[in-house]
Amino acid sequence: MTDTHILNTAKSFRYFFMRKLLFLFILSQCFLLSGFYFQRGNQNVEYDNPALYPQVLLTFLGVQYPSENKTATEHVLNDYLKLHQNILVSYEWVPLRAYPCILKKRIRSNSLDDVFMFSLGSRYQIPEGLLVDLANLPTLTAYRQQVLAQMRNGDAVPYVTTSLGAFGLFCNLNMLERNRLKVPQTLDEFLAACETFSRTGLIPLAVTRECLRALLIARAFEPAAFGNADAFFHSLNTDEAFLRRTLLNGFLFLALLRDRGYFDVDGLIQIRENMPGMSFLAGEQPFMIGGSWFSPVLGKAQPAFRGSVFPLPATSQGAVAVLGLDTPLSVSSRGEHVPQAVQLVEGLTSPESIRVFNDGQGCFSPLKDAPLPADKAVHPLWKSMDAGRGIFHSDIRLHHDLWRWLDSGIEVILSGASAEEATESVIQALHDARQEEGKQL
Repeated sequence: MTDTHILNTAKSFRYFFMRKLLFLFILSQCFLLSGFYFQRGNQNVEYDNPALYPQVLLTFLGVQYPSENKTATEHVLNDYLKLHQNILVSYEWVPLRAYPCILKKRIRSNSLDDVFMFSLGSRYQIPEGLLVDLANLPTLTAYRQQVLAQMRNGDAVPYVTTSLGAFGLFCNLNMLERNRLKVPQTLDEFLAACETFSRTGLIPLAVTRECLRALLIARAFEPAAFGNADAFFHSLNTDEAFLRRTLLNGFLFLALLRDRGYFDVDGLIQIRENMPGMSFLAGEQPFMIGGSWFSPVLGKAQPAFRGSVFPLPATSQGAVAVLGLDTPLSVSSRGEHVPQAVQLVEGLTSPESIRVFNDGQGCFSPLKDAPLPADKAVHPLWKSMDAGRGIFHSDIRLHHDLWRWLDSGIEVILSGASAEEATESVIQALHDARQEEGKQL
């Protein structure tokens, strides 16, 4: 072998070695920056043959929910990637409170991930053409019509959800039975039951700020649940006097609960959001307003009472579930691998993936032929939703992010001010938001 041959062989080896090091460096940075990457069952794989290198790297931005959600997400992604071994998915988790802000910044800076959980409040500021139309996904044929309606923007479907969350009334059935009370189905029955427990010195209702918002929606949106929903939302969008009356109706309800001492205003600030009240968990309160995702938490705690979750008895015409698209997924039209990203969303919205994702998390399937949830405690709430007695708190027909701006009115109520002042606070917040959006546009 000549010296020149040896030198060329050494150079070739050095080039191959450096190339391999560079590839491993890029993979390690993806792992460090994104938190997780998934390929072949989430196992680190050494690729000695360049033909086996993953050809597509998809970035996925999602909300950091409890560990059960993380486990379910990893399970679904791993199952998908076993069938698509040319794809690597980098998944980034972001805390729920910070998520809308981070998503908005990425939208403005044109640095959206290939696939991301869509924040419904952001739909009012999304530039035209930024989201891929997912209307042709074959998995959409299995969705409930009322869920499909919430995902449509004209003929387009800019996001698809893998789960529904539902707010309901958690009941300590033992306490109700001891006081010879039935589960309340109407507003009058609910107020009467709260008064019965209040007379014994108990604070009957455990709540969080988010749960107060849901209770207000259940009360204020009664015409949408039992009347002409299209006309109701049209009036909310076009008639400020109607919007003001609707909000006032809801805040009068919360002010009534506050003034009668049915929930603990002073202790509310100490209750962690997204966690059930400790007094309810200890069996010291008969009722708790909460999301269906609270139910697995209660089940693991094994409370010393029988409990179930029912629709919210906030209207004179019956109880309703307050619903939300919990995990809507979108695809950026500006990504480098749009077909593969759409294919990934198709995999995540398959019936099997949706079943795996929702089992054990207290979330409801958006599919029309889905079986009853495995958690029997949420069956009454599920049946209410299944029968069509549900209200979406961020209904697609709303032209403003009312759900978000209710917070300002909730704070006014907790401060002891009137329902009228709380209403005006929300109206002002909506005006300010519209002006800010106008400046950005």
